[in-house]
Amino acid sequence: MVSKRLKILVCRALAHVIEPVPGVEIRILEIGLHSDPQRLRSGLLKEIAEMEDHDTDILLGYGLCGRALEGVVSARSTLVLPRVDDCVGALLGSRKKHKEFLRGNAGCYFLEQNWLGTELNIFNEITKGLERIPPDKRDRLMKMMLKNYTTLAVLDPGTISHETDSIFLDYAGRYGMDLIRLKTDPGLLNRLVKGPWHEEEFLVMPPGRPVSFFLGGLNDYNR
Repeated sequence: MVSKRLKILVCRALAHVIEPVPGVEIRILEIGLHSDPQRLRSGLLKEIAEMEDHDTDILLGYGLCGRALEGVVSARSTLVLPRVDDCVGALLGSRKKHKEFLRGNAGCYFLEQNWLGTELNIFNEITKGLERIPPDKRDRLMKMMLKNYTTLAVLDPGTISHETDSIFLDYAGRYGMDLIRLKTDPGLLNRLVKGPWHEEEFLVMPPGRPVSFFLGGLNDYNR
């Protein structure tokens, strides 16, 4: 890895995997920014402008996030980010693992224990505004809203408690979904922080060069 000062800008969805490094500044952005790609892009550009310096590499704990990171650029720092489409690929350890799983599991919703209290928990999000509907009708309505999801894929780091696992089991049983547990792999995010940044795993964007959907190799994602 190039001997430069490092700074980290990471989504809260992945922040729990990033190990603190002495002397390295870490900024965490809220998950809710994903609801608006332009807002997420603007938030990243604002933070980068505050963090950048000529002797600094900024490590982005993000995938391309539905192309929200396309066009993100630093005038003075090099940006480094994983070549994955989203946080799921980052937690599975590679775009390849994510893509291979999706090929055989259409209609899959991914959830991780640290996301249960966030906007990434669709089971909580879709209940908002439905509080006045009787429970039986509410459940039927939610099943209709979730009809395109047949599988709940739990991203499992091996530390899920019995209590938390029961929440996943309840979601799957209540909404008629199969439950699959996928072992996460922190290797990719560890290499983001510690290196090496091999081209097949990371985008390394020098100052002035914006992140590109095509440079990320994700334009063929569905091939």
